[in-house]
Amino acid sequence: TWESGGNTVVTGSGVTLNEGTFANGEQAATLTVANLQQDTSYTCNTVSKTYTHSDSATVVVEANVFGITTIPTSVKASKGDTVTLSCSTDATSGYTIQWYKSDRTTQESQNSILEKAVDQSESFVCKVTQNSIGYWSDDVHVTAFEMTTPYEFKAIKSDSALTVSCTCTGSRDLEITWTINGTTTSQNVEIGSYNAGKTGTIELTGVLYDAVLECSTVVDGSKTVSKTINLKVIKFTESLPGTKFVRLDEVITLSCSISWDDTRSLTASPTWQHNSSDVATGVENSNTASVYTSTLSLTVVWTSAGLYKCSFSVSGTDADGTLTLDSDDSEIIIQNIVAKKRLVYAEKGTAAILECTTVGEDGVTIIWSKDGTSLSGNTTSYNSTTNSLTGTLTLTQVDSSDSGAYICESSASTNVKDNITLNVYETSGDSVHVLAGNPTTLTCRVSGISQAALIRWYDGNSIGITTDITGGDAAGFNSTSSTHSSTLSVAAAATAEYSCEVELSDHTKKQVSLNVHVFTLERGHVEVEAGSPATVTCGIQSSTTDTYSVTWQQGNTIIDSGSSGYATTSTGSEYMLSMDNLSTDSLFYCIVQSTQYPASSSGNTTVSASVYEIIGISTEVKVGSAATITCKTTGSEGGVSVTWESGGNTVATGSGITLNEGTFINGEQVATLTVANLQQDTSYTCNTVSKTYTHSDSATVVVKANVFEIIGISAEVKVGSVATITCKTTGSEGGVSVTWESGGNTVVTGSGVTLNEGTFANGEQAATLTVANLQQDTSYTCNTVSKTYTHSNPASVVVG
Repeated sequence: TWESGGNTVVTGSGVTLNEGTFANGEQAATLTVANLQQDTSYTCNTVSKTYTHSDSATVVVEANVFGITTIPTSVKASKGDTVTLSCSTDATSGYTIQWYKSDRTTQESQNSILEKAVDQSESFVCKVTQNSIGYWSDDVHVTAFEMTTPYEFKAIKSDSALTVSCTCTGSRDLEITWTINGTTTSQNVEIGSYNAGKTGTIELTGVLYDAVLECSTVVDGSKTVSKTINLKVIKFTESLPGTKFVRLDEVITLSCSISWDDTRSLTASPTWQHNSSDVATGVENSNTASVYTSTLSLTVVWTSAGLYKCSFSVSGTDADGTLTLDSDDSEIIIQNIVAKKRLVYAEKGTAAILECTTVGEDGVTIIWSKDGTSLSGNTTSYNSTTNSLTGTLTLTQVDSSDSGAYICESSASTNVKDNITLNVYETSGDSVHVLAGNPTTLTCRVSGISQAALIRWYDGNSIGITTDITGGDAAGFNSTSSTHSSTLSVAAAATAEYSCEVELSDHTKKQVSLNVHVFTLERGHVEVEAGSPATVTCGIQSSTTDTYSVTWQQGNTIIDSGSSGYATTSTGSEYMLSMDNLSTDSLFYCIVQSTQYPASSSGNTTVSASVYEIIGISTEVKVGSAATITCKTTGSEGGVSVTWESGGNTVATGSGITLNEGTFINGEQVATLTVANLQQDTSYTCNTVSKTYTHSDSATVVVKANVFEIIGISAEVKVGSVATITCKTTGSEGGVSVTWESGGNTVVTGSGVTLNEGTFANGEQAATLTVANLQQDTSYTCNTVSKTYTHSNPASVVVG
């Protein structure tokens, strides 16, 4: 039984009594207070059940109040951290405090403090013991948080995508954040979804540079748990086109390389594959401190077509296992583009068509360019049967600027191309219009080509004359000149037709017709009186209409209208050179050049301008006597034709007039006009024209046939006295010369005879003869001759 405070304690009101069970000599009775509020003393009274009359045995049992005043709380910590758990009690003495694992058997600490290195999540309890009574705390949970990743170092291929995950163990519903190189994720990074709040992922795209990634979360509002991932980028460079069109026999090089931070221990092993089979031939590898390069070189054959791939296997102490870097597949398509003709000739003004053909696909075009400039006007046609493309470039009305190197290339690859040389040529020939009989030269040419040309000549009957290989040989056509010409010499020009045939190196033939036209020159020599104007002519005769330039030349001096004293004129096909005063015989050159056919050589002829002297010998005779006047020419080349005029009328032989043209001898000719009975002064004009150069201007001279009267005045005196006789002339133009005769002898002054010719005045002149001592009758003849016209016949009178 139990007592407290003098009162029996029974079960009820929060008290439970249990007498206990006797076993093996022991019995434990208990009193349990459900809610002990204060220290209480209980007396346990025992009496033997076997010997009931025995005295009771008692013991006082204290139910004191004590507890754990500092209650441990659960703790969250990162793995590896050390946590400290503390426990205290309000017991005042006789107590112990110990820490156990939650199994309450494994002791962790023998005092109130438990310091524990966290390596996993687990629970602990605190036990306070006083007077052999133990008090256990509730479980104290230590939650171990750990941020884990699949790797702390990751090597990736440059410009690749990567998904990185972080897992925080120990709890749920924690938000995981990411930083890249210390900066919260930027627009280049997408944050992935979170796995139930525990696993965070970050998706990286286009990674180009090394980076430090950190995933972190905050535990209990203050504790940060993080993990760092070193991201190392291996730069993988490939010069492999997706699709490459190449030519047969072309040498191509494919290249791959990787580079990395040279402080890391990585090794690389390259592999090349063609159509999934390893390639060893043509592979060359080079390795520097941080760059590994592998190249594949091959000369394209038909079996070279297909898919190529470059791979690098990267491994090392820092690598996350072995990293394989693969290039994209590169397809090599063999495409051979061929020009239909690599050398194309087109005549100026015509159309030129350039063509290239290649193996290809529908949709691929052939692109044309010249000197780096793209050209329009091209078309591409596709033949599905032959899987071929034909590109055509049409140039209309080409000229020399279109000549040059053209390139046709596939739009699939600028490396697949062919060259075409376009020569825009022009054929020409020089017809000529030359002086008949002169040697001449015909020229045939072709310009605008870079190869030799073969030129053949034919006469008007298409009979071959000569072959001229210009700039090369017959087989090679290997000249580099752009203009070729050939000449045909004609010894003596006559009207004829010729042709030249130009054959180019691609055997294109072009014929050019050429003609030889001729002209003749008619010379208009002149022969005129010295000192008079003169005109020489040069007449051009031709059956072909042409225009000419005519140059006059004397010696080496060119004469034209600008030359003093000269003038040049033309009428139709007759060209004249006129001079104001021709004083001496002169020789002129008439040089004729065709202006319609400028390649013609000039023709020339000489035209002479000769002079002669003409003099008129007038006469003065006694009225009624015969008178002869003379027209004398000196220096004429072949004599002159002579006509006479008087009073505006032509004088002819007859009615007492006799004309004599005279004979041309040794450059002289004397023409005479004789009047049988001249009664009065008469003027005659002697007209002369060259007999050699009949179109010469005439030369004239005025010749006079004058008359005068003569009378004799006789004397009759005493013998022995002085006698004077007179010879008187009237009508003379300038007086007369007087001589006297007697008995057949000339009478002169002396021996008693005095002669006085007299003075001519006013048309009269009286000459006297005085005999100082006349002894007998004497007849004297007075002979007179015109002083003005000394060639006149004498007039006489007998004076006694």
